[in-house]
Amino acid sequence: MKKFKDWLLKDWGLKIISIILAVLIWFLWIQIENPTKSKDFSNIKVTIINEDELDLENKVYKVLDNSDTVRVTVTAPKTVIDSLTSEDIIAEADASDMEDGKIPIKLSLAGDSTYDSMKASGEAISFSIEDRARKYVNLYSNAEGEVAENYYYNGTTLAQNMIEISGPESEVNQVSYGRVDIDITGASVSLSANMEIELCDENGKVLNLQNVKKQSDYVQVNVSVLATKKLIVYAGKTGEPAEGYIYSGKISVSPEVIAVAGDSYALSSAGRISITDPIDISGADENVEKVVDVSPYLPNDLLFADSDFDGLATVTVYVEPKAYKELYVPGENIRLTGVPQGMEAALASEGVYVTLSGLSEELDALDASSVTAVIDIEAWMSANNLTEVAPGLHSIPVTFELSGSIKPTVEAHTQVTFSK
Repeated sequence: MKKFKDWLLKDWGLKIISIILAVLIWFLWIQIENPTKSKDFSNIKVTIINEDELDLENKVYKVLDNSDTVRVTVTAPKTVIDSLTSEDIIAEADASDMEDGKIPIKLSLAGDSTYDSMKASGEAISFSIEDRARKYVNLYSNAEGEVAENYYYNGTTLAQNMIEISGPESEVNQVSYGRVDIDITGASVSLSANMEIELCDENGKVLNLQNVKKQSDYVQVNVSVLATKKLIVYAGKTGEPAEGYIYSGKISVSPEVIAVAGDSYALSSAGRISITDPIDISGADENVEKVVDVSPYLPNDLLFADSDFDGLATVTVYVEPKAYKELYVPGENIRLTGVPQGMEAALASEGVYVTLSGLSEELDALDASSVTAVIDIEAWMSANNLTEVAPGLHSIPVTFELSGSIKPTVEAHTQVTFSK
Protein backbone atom coordinates (compact mmCIF):
# COMPACT_ATOMS: atom_id res chain seq x y z
CA MET A 1 0.00 0.00 0.00
CA LYS A 2 2.83 2.33 0.87
CA LYS A 3 4.51 1.51 -2.45
CA PHE A 4 1.35 2.37 -4.42
CA LYS A 5 1.02 5.62 -2.52
CA ASP A 6 4.66 6.48 -3.23
CA TRP A 7 4.11 5.67 -6.92
CA LEU A 8 1.01 7.82 -7.05
CA LEU A 9 2.73 10.83 -5.51
CA LYS A 10 5.90 10.40 -7.49
CA ASP A 11 5.95 12.47 -10.74
CA TRP A 12 2.28 13.39 -10.33
CA GLY A 13 2.59 16.28 -12.73
CA LEU A 14 3.60 13.98 -15.55
CA LYS A 15 0.69 11.70 -14.74
CA ILE A 16 -1.82 14.60 -14.97
CA ILE A 17 -0.36 15.68 -18.28
CA SER A 18 -0.69 12.10 -19.56
CA ILE A 19 -4.36 11.99 -18.58
CA ILE A 20 -5.04 15.30 -20.34
CA LEU A 21 -3.25 14.10 -23.45
CA ALA A 22 -5.26 10.88 -23.42
CA VAL A 23 -8.52 12.85 -23.23
CA LEU A 24 -7.40 15.13 -26.07
CA ILE A 25 -6.40 12.17 -28.19
CA TRP A 26 -9.79 10.54 -27.54
CA PHE A 27 -11.61 13.76 -28.43
CA LEU A 28 -9.58 14.18 -31.60
CA TRP A 29 -10.27 10.58 -32.55
CA ILE A 30 -14.01 11.13 -32.05
CA GLN A 31 -13.87 14.29 -34.18
CA ILE A 32 -12.00 12.52 -36.91
CA GLU A 33 -14.11 9.35 -36.92
CA ASN A 34 -17.52 10.94 -36.07
CA PRO A 35 -17.25 14.72 -36.32
CA THR A 36 -20.06 17.16 -35.46
CA LYS A 37 -21.91 18.50 -38.53
CA SER A 38 -24.77 20.91 -39.25
CA LYS A 39 -27.49 20.45 -41.85
CA ASP A 40 -30.45 22.58 -42.98
CA PHE A 41 -33.93 21.13 -43.56
CA SER A 42 -36.31 23.41 -45.49
CA ASN A 43 -40.11 23.69 -45.59
CA ILE A 44 -40.70 22.04 -42.23
CA LYS A 45 -44.39 22.37 -41.38
CA VAL A 46 -45.11 23.24 -37.77
CA THR A 47 -47.87 21.15 -36.24
CA ILE A 48 -50.22 23.07 -33.99
CA ILE A 49 -51.32 20.96 -31.02
CA ASN A 50 -54.29 21.76 -28.81
CA GLU A 51 -55.67 23.66 -31.79
CA ASP A 52 -59.11 23.83 -30.21
CA GLU A 53 -57.65 26.54 -27.97
CA LEU A 54 -57.81 28.80 -31.04
CA ASP A 55 -61.56 28.36 -31.53
CA LEU A 56 -63.27 31.45 -30.17
CA GLU A 57 -66.87 32.37 -30.85
CA ASN A 58 -67.18 34.38 -34.10
CA LYS A 59 -63.39 34.82 -34.22
CA VAL A 60 -60.73 33.10 -36.26
CA TYR A 61 -56.96 32.99 -36.07
CA LYS A 62 -54.96 33.45 -39.23
CA VAL A 63 -51.29 32.44 -39.59
CA LEU A 64 -49.20 35.40 -40.72
CA ASP A 65 -46.38 35.38 -43.28
CA ASN A 66 -46.28 31.56 -43.52
CA SER A 67 -44.71 31.52 -40.09
CA ASP A 68 -45.93 27.92 -39.64
CA THR A 69 -43.35 26.79 -42.21
CA VAL A 70 -39.71 27.06 -41.12
CA ARG A 71 -36.18 26.06 -41.99
CA VAL A 72 -34.51 23.97 -39.27
CA THR A 73 -30.75 23.71 -38.74
CA VAL A 74 -29.62 20.58 -36.88
CA THR A 75 -26.14 20.18 -35.39
CA ALA A 76 -25.28 16.60 -34.43
CA PRO A 77 -22.65 13.89 -34.89
CA LYS A 78 -22.01 12.93 -38.48
CA THR A 79 -23.54 9.48 -38.01
CA VAL A 80 -26.80 11.10 -36.86
CA ILE A 81 -26.82 13.85 -39.50
CA ASP A 82 -26.24 11.46 -42.36
CA SER A 83 -29.30 9.41 -41.46
CA LEU A 84 -31.69 12.34 -40.91
CA THR A 85 -34.49 13.29 -43.34
CA SER A 86 -37.14 15.99 -43.21
CA GLU A 87 -39.60 13.45 -41.79
CA ASP A 88 -37.35 13.11 -38.70
CA ILE A 89 -37.75 16.80 -37.81
CA ILE A 90 -40.58 17.41 -35.36
CA ALA A 91 -41.75 21.02 -35.09
CA GLU A 92 -44.68 21.70 -32.81
CA ALA A 93 -46.46 24.70 -31.38
CA ASP A 94 -48.82 24.32 -28.43
CA ALA A 95 -51.82 26.63 -28.90
CA SER A 96 -52.28 26.76 -25.11
CA ASP A 97 -48.93 28.64 -24.93
CA MET A 98 -50.16 31.51 -27.14
CA GLU A 99 -49.23 34.96 -25.90
CA ASP A 100 -49.65 38.25 -27.72
CA GLY A 101 -50.67 36.43 -30.93
CA LYS A 102 -47.61 34.15 -30.94
CA ILE A 103 -47.01 30.46 -30.17
CA PRO A 104 -43.42 29.34 -29.49
CA ILE A 105 -42.06 26.63 -31.78
CA LYS A 106 -40.53 23.56 -30.11
CA LEU A 107 -38.12 21.30 -32.00
CA SER A 108 -37.10 17.67 -31.54
CA LEU A 109 -35.94 14.65 -33.49
CA ALA A 110 -37.94 11.50 -34.04
CA GLY A 111 -36.72 8.52 -32.08
CA ASP A 112 -34.88 10.70 -29.53
CA SER A 113 -31.77 10.83 -31.71
CA THR A 114 -28.75 12.55 -30.17
CA TYR A 115 -28.08 16.08 -31.35
CA ASP A 116 -26.07 19.07 -30.16
CA SER A 117 -28.52 21.80 -31.16
CA MET A 118 -31.60 22.54 -33.26
CA LYS A 119 -32.60 25.99 -34.43
CA ALA A 120 -35.59 27.16 -36.52
CA SER A 121 -35.62 30.15 -38.85
CA GLY A 122 -38.48 31.52 -36.75
CA GLU A 123 -39.04 31.21 -33.04
CA ALA A 124 -42.83 31.36 -33.06
CA ILE A 125 -45.94 31.18 -35.21
CA SER A 126 -47.53 34.59 -35.58
CA PHE A 127 -51.31 34.95 -35.78
CA SER A 128 -53.82 37.67 -36.45
CA ILE A 129 -57.33 37.61 -35.02
CA GLU A 130 -60.27 38.38 -37.33
CA ASP A 131 -64.02 38.13 -37.26
CA ARG A 132 -65.28 34.82 -38.61
CA ALA A 133 -67.38 35.17 -41.77
CA ARG A 134 -69.70 32.74 -43.53
CA LYS A 135 -71.43 32.95 -46.89
CA TYR A 136 -72.84 30.85 -49.71
CA VAL A 137 -71.23 31.01 -53.15
CA ASN A 138 -72.51 29.69 -56.47
CA LEU A 139 -70.80 26.74 -58.13
CA TYR A 140 -70.00 26.72 -61.86
CA SER A 141 -68.49 24.10 -64.14
CA ASN A 142 -65.74 24.64 -66.69
CA ALA A 143 -65.21 22.01 -69.41
CA GLU A 144 -61.72 21.97 -70.91
CA GLY A 145 -60.74 20.42 -74.23
CA GLU A 146 -62.83 19.03 -77.09
CA VAL A 147 -64.86 15.83 -77.25
CA ALA A 148 -64.09 13.18 -79.88
CA GLU A 149 -64.87 13.83 -83.53
CA ASN A 150 -68.54 13.31 -84.46
CA TYR A 151 -69.60 13.82 -80.83
CA TYR A 152 -71.19 16.81 -79.14
CA TYR A 153 -70.66 18.29 -75.69
CA ASN A 154 -74.16 18.90 -74.36
CA GLY A 155 -73.26 20.67 -71.13
CA THR A 156 -72.48 19.86 -67.52
CA THR A 157 -74.69 19.55 -64.47
CA LEU A 158 -73.55 19.68 -60.84
CA ALA A 159 -75.04 17.72 -57.97
CA GLN A 160 -75.33 21.03 -56.08
CA ASN A 161 -75.21 24.63 -57.25
CA MET A 162 -74.00 26.33 -54.05
CA ILE A 163 -71.69 25.67 -51.08
CA GLU A 164 -71.09 27.44 -47.80
CA ILE A 165 -67.60 28.73 -46.97
CA SER A 166 -66.25 30.12 -43.69
CA GLY A 167 -63.04 31.67 -42.43
CA PRO A 168 -61.35 35.02 -41.82
CA GLU A 169 -63.58 37.81 -43.05
CA SER A 170 -60.83 39.36 -45.18
CA GLU A 171 -60.33 36.08 -47.06
CA VAL A 172 -63.98 35.07 -47.33
CA ASN A 173 -64.76 38.45 -48.89
CA GLN A 174 -62.28 37.71 -51.69
CA VAL A 175 -64.30 34.73 -52.89
CA SER A 176 -66.78 35.42 -55.67
CA TYR A 177 -67.75 31.86 -56.70
CA GLY A 178 -66.65 28.23 -56.78
CA ARG A 179 -65.50 26.53 -59.95
CA VAL A 180 -65.09 22.91 -61.02
CA ASP A 181 -62.79 22.12 -63.96
CA ILE A 182 -63.25 18.89 -65.89
CA ASP A 183 -61.28 17.67 -68.91
CA ILE A 184 -63.50 16.35 -71.73
CA THR A 185 -60.73 15.87 -74.30
CA GLY A 186 -61.55 12.94 -76.58
CA ALA A 187 -64.73 11.96 -74.72
CA SER A 188 -67.20 9.81 -76.69
CA VAL A 189 -69.52 8.88 -73.81
CA SER A 190 -71.15 10.81 -70.99
CA LEU A 191 -68.99 11.25 -67.89
CA SER A 192 -69.57 11.38 -64.15
CA ALA A 193 -66.95 12.11 -61.47
CA ASN A 194 -66.34 13.83 -58.12
CA MET A 195 -64.20 16.88 -58.83
CA GLU A 196 -62.41 19.30 -56.52
CA ILE A 197 -63.98 22.72 -55.98
CA GLU A 198 -61.70 25.73 -56.50
CA LEU A 199 -62.55 29.14 -55.07
CA CYS A 200 -62.19 32.11 -57.42
CA ASP A 201 -62.29 35.90 -57.18
CA GLU A 202 -64.46 38.12 -59.36
CA ASN A 203 -61.82 38.07 -62.12
CA GLY A 204 -61.75 34.27 -62.30
CA LYS A 205 -58.39 33.91 -60.53
CA VAL A 206 -58.08 30.76 -58.41
CA LEU A 207 -57.48 31.70 -54.77
CA ASN A 208 -55.20 29.77 -52.41
CA LEU A 209 -56.91 30.47 -49.10
CA GLN A 210 -55.68 27.96 -46.55
CA ASN A 211 -57.78 29.46 -43.77
CA VAL A 212 -61.09 29.30 -45.65
CA LYS A 213 -63.03 26.10 -45.10
CA LYS A 214 -65.52 24.77 -47.64
CA GLN A 215 -68.70 22.91 -46.77
CA SER A 216 -67.41 20.26 -49.18
CA ASP A 217 -64.15 20.01 -51.10
CA TYR A 218 -65.69 17.96 -53.92
CA VAL A 219 -68.88 17.92 -55.97
CA GLN A 220 -70.30 15.35 -58.38
CA VAL A 221 -70.09 16.48 -62.01
CA ASN A 222 -72.16 14.92 -64.81
CA VAL A 223 -71.10 15.63 -68.40
CA SER A 224 -73.47 14.90 -71.28
CA VAL A 225 -71.76 13.73 -74.50
CA LEU A 226 -73.96 12.85 -77.50
CA ALA A 227 -73.35 11.30 -80.92
CA THR A 228 -73.99 13.52 -83.97
CA LYS A 229 -75.44 13.16 -87.46
CA LYS A 230 -75.88 15.52 -90.44
CA LEU A 231 -79.39 15.92 -91.83
CA ILE A 232 -80.51 17.59 -95.07
CA VAL A 233 -83.16 20.31 -94.69
CA TYR A 234 -86.19 20.23 -97.03
CA ALA A 235 -88.81 22.92 -97.65
CA GLY A 236 -91.88 23.29 -99.87
CA LYS A 237 -94.03 26.04 -101.39
CA THR A 238 -97.67 26.89 -101.76
CA GLY A 239 -99.54 29.28 -104.06
CA GLU A 240 -98.79 30.50 -107.57
CA PRO A 241 -96.73 33.50 -108.72
CA ALA A 242 -98.15 36.60 -110.38
CA GLU A 243 -99.46 36.48 -113.96
CA GLY A 244 -96.56 36.13 -116.38
CA TYR A 245 -94.28 34.52 -113.77
CA ILE A 246 -93.55 30.91 -112.96
CA TYR A 247 -92.15 28.85 -110.11
CA SER A 248 -88.78 27.54 -111.25
CA GLY A 249 -89.08 24.27 -109.39
CA LYS A 250 -86.06 25.14 -107.25
CA ILE A 251 -86.01 25.75 -103.51
CA SER A 252 -82.76 26.33 -101.64
CA VAL A 253 -82.17 26.18 -97.90
CA SER A 254 -79.17 27.73 -96.21
CA PRO A 255 -77.70 25.96 -94.39
CA GLU A 256 -78.66 22.98 -96.50
CA VAL A 257 -77.22 20.47 -94.02
CA ILE A 258 -77.53 20.78 -90.23
CA ALA A 259 -75.65 18.72 -87.66
CA VAL A 260 -77.85 17.31 -84.90
CA ALA A 261 -77.07 15.39 -81.72
CA GLY A 262 -78.91 12.80 -79.66
CA ASP A 263 -78.82 9.24 -78.46
CA SER A 264 -78.18 6.43 -80.93
CA TYR A 265 -81.86 5.42 -81.20
CA ALA A 266 -83.08 8.96 -81.98
CA LEU A 267 -80.31 9.45 -84.56
CA SER A 268 -80.93 6.14 -86.33
CA SER A 269 -84.60 6.99 -86.91
CA ALA A 270 -83.93 10.53 -88.16
CA GLY A 271 -83.71 10.83 -91.96
CA ARG A 272 -84.07 14.53 -92.64
CA ILE A 273 -85.44 17.83 -91.36
CA SER A 274 -88.68 18.78 -93.13
CA ILE A 275 -90.04 22.31 -92.83
CA THR A 276 -93.68 21.29 -92.97
CA ASP A 277 -95.06 24.84 -93.26
CA PRO A 278 -94.68 25.69 -96.99
CA ILE A 279 -93.47 29.07 -98.22
CA ASP A 280 -96.33 31.05 -99.78
CA ILE A 281 -95.39 32.49 -103.20
CA SER A 282 -98.89 33.73 -104.15
CA GLY A 283 -98.63 36.75 -106.46
CA ALA A 284 -94.81 36.80 -106.36
CA ASP A 285 -92.95 38.43 -109.26
CA GLU A 286 -89.48 37.69 -107.87
CA ASN A 287 -87.72 35.15 -105.69
CA VAL A 288 -89.37 34.68 -102.29
CA GLU A 289 -86.96 34.51 -99.35
CA LYS A 290 -87.96 33.72 -95.79
CA VAL A 291 -86.01 33.13 -92.59
CA VAL A 292 -87.38 30.08 -90.79
CA ASP A 293 -86.73 28.84 -87.26
CA VAL A 294 -85.86 25.18 -87.84
CA SER A 295 -86.14 24.23 -84.15
CA PRO A 296 -89.83 23.18 -84.24
CA TYR A 297 -89.11 20.82 -87.14
CA LEU A 298 -86.33 18.84 -85.47
CA PRO A 299 -87.07 15.13 -85.11
CA ASN A 300 -87.98 14.07 -81.57
CA ASP A 301 -85.26 14.06 -78.92
CA LEU A 302 -82.65 15.72 -81.14
CA LEU A 303 -80.91 19.05 -80.73
CA PHE A 304 -78.51 21.16 -82.77
CA ALA A 305 -74.92 19.91 -82.55
CA ASP A 306 -73.36 23.29 -83.34
CA SER A 307 -73.42 25.62 -80.35
CA ASP A 308 -72.88 28.59 -82.70
CA PHE A 309 -75.96 27.79 -84.81
CA ASP A 310 -78.97 29.91 -83.81
CA GLY A 311 -81.54 27.58 -85.40
CA LEU A 312 -82.41 29.96 -88.24
CA ALA A 313 -82.33 28.90 -91.90
CA THR A 314 -83.00 30.98 -95.01
CA VAL A 315 -85.42 29.39 -97.49
CA THR A 316 -85.49 30.78 -101.04
CA VAL A 317 -88.18 29.84 -103.57
CA TYR A 318 -87.08 30.83 -107.08
CA VAL A 319 -89.57 32.65 -109.32
CA GLU A 320 -88.82 33.86 -112.83
CA PRO A 321 -90.71 35.41 -115.78
CA LYS A 322 -92.44 32.95 -118.07
CA ALA A 323 -90.74 32.22 -121.38
CA TYR A 324 -92.67 31.56 -124.60
CA LYS A 325 -92.02 29.45 -127.69
CA GLU A 326 -94.08 28.64 -130.80
CA LEU A 327 -93.76 25.15 -132.23
CA TYR A 328 -95.13 23.28 -135.23
CA VAL A 329 -96.10 19.73 -134.36
CA PRO A 330 -96.29 17.55 -137.50
CA GLY A 331 -99.29 15.30 -138.11
CA GLU A 332 -97.28 12.10 -137.65
CA ASN A 333 -96.73 13.12 -134.04
CA ILE A 334 -100.47 13.42 -133.37
CA ARG A 335 -102.51 10.33 -132.43
CA LEU A 336 -106.25 10.05 -132.78
CA THR A 337 -108.01 7.91 -130.20
CA GLY A 338 -111.61 7.04 -129.37
CA VAL A 339 -112.87 7.04 -132.98
CA PRO A 340 -116.54 5.89 -132.99
CA GLN A 341 -117.25 2.44 -134.40
CA GLY A 342 -118.06 2.51 -138.12
CA MET A 343 -116.32 5.86 -138.62
CA GLU A 344 -112.96 6.89 -139.94
CA ALA A 345 -111.08 10.03 -138.81
CA ALA A 346 -108.07 11.87 -140.20
CA LEU A 347 -106.36 15.19 -139.65
CA ALA A 348 -107.47 17.82 -142.10
CA SER A 349 -104.03 19.49 -141.93
CA GLU A 350 -100.44 18.36 -142.00
CA GLY A 351 -99.76 19.56 -138.46
CA VAL A 352 -100.64 21.95 -135.64
CA TYR A 353 -99.05 25.18 -134.46
CA VAL A 354 -98.92 25.74 -130.71
CA THR A 355 -97.53 28.50 -128.43
CA LEU A 356 -95.98 27.14 -125.25
CA SER A 357 -94.99 28.85 -122.00
CA GLY A 358 -92.67 27.72 -119.23
CA LEU A 359 -89.17 27.97 -117.90
CA SER A 360 -86.70 29.32 -120.41
CA GLU A 361 -84.16 26.52 -119.92
CA GLU A 362 -86.84 23.86 -120.48
CA LEU A 363 -88.20 25.60 -123.59
CA ASP A 364 -84.71 26.05 -125.00
CA ALA A 365 -84.09 22.34 -124.66
CA LEU A 366 -87.40 21.41 -126.28
CA ASP A 367 -87.18 19.96 -129.82
CA ALA A 368 -90.36 20.26 -131.92
CA SER A 369 -89.83 16.82 -133.42
CA SER A 370 -90.02 15.25 -129.96
CA VAL A 371 -93.35 16.81 -129.05
CA THR A 372 -96.33 14.50 -129.34
CA ALA A 373 -100.05 15.11 -128.99
CA VAL A 374 -103.34 13.24 -128.68
CA ILE A 375 -106.80 13.98 -130.11
CA ASP A 376 -109.25 12.13 -127.85
CA ILE A 377 -112.48 11.97 -129.90
CA GLU A 378 -114.36 10.01 -127.25
CA ALA A 379 -113.59 12.66 -124.59
CA TRP A 380 -114.62 15.42 -127.02
CA MET A 381 -117.93 13.69 -127.72
CA SER A 382 -118.60 13.21 -124.02
CA ALA A 383 -117.85 16.88 -123.27
CA ASN A 384 -120.31 17.94 -125.98
CA ASN A 385 -122.98 15.32 -125.13
CA LEU A 386 -122.64 13.67 -128.56
CA THR A 387 -123.64 10.09 -129.16
CA GLU A 388 -122.51 10.07 -132.79
CA VAL A 389 -120.44 12.17 -135.16
CA ALA A 390 -121.71 13.43 -138.47
CA PRO A 391 -119.37 12.98 -141.43
CA GLY A 392 -117.40 16.09 -142.34
CA LEU A 393 -115.00 18.50 -140.63
CA HIS A 394 -115.04 19.04 -136.88
CA SER A 395 -112.78 21.23 -134.68
CA ILE A 396 -111.46 19.10 -131.81
CA PRO A 397 -109.05 20.00 -128.93
CA VAL A 398 -105.48 18.78 -129.13
CA THR A 399 -103.76 17.59 -125.93
CA PHE A 400 -99.98 17.98 -126.07
CA GLU A 401 -97.86 15.54 -124.12
CA LEU A 402 -95.46 17.88 -122.30
CA SER A 403 -93.30 17.61 -119.21
CA GLY A 404 -92.00 19.94 -116.55
CA SER A 405 -93.34 23.48 -116.48
CA ILE A 406 -94.22 23.64 -120.19
CA LYS A 407 -97.88 24.26 -121.02
CA PRO A 408 -99.84 25.63 -124.02
CA THR A 409 -100.82 29.25 -123.57
CA VAL A 410 -104.30 28.49 -124.94
CA GLU A 411 -106.15 25.32 -125.76
CA ALA A 412 -105.24 24.23 -129.28
CA HIS A 413 -107.85 22.90 -131.76
CA THR A 414 -107.49 21.32 -135.19
CA GLN A 415 -109.84 20.14 -137.96
CA VAL A 416 -110.54 16.44 -138.14
CA THR A 417 -112.35 14.89 -141.11
CA PHE A 418 -114.86 12.14 -140.32
CA SER A 419 -116.30 9.70 -142.84
CA LYS A 420 -118.28 6.44 -142.63
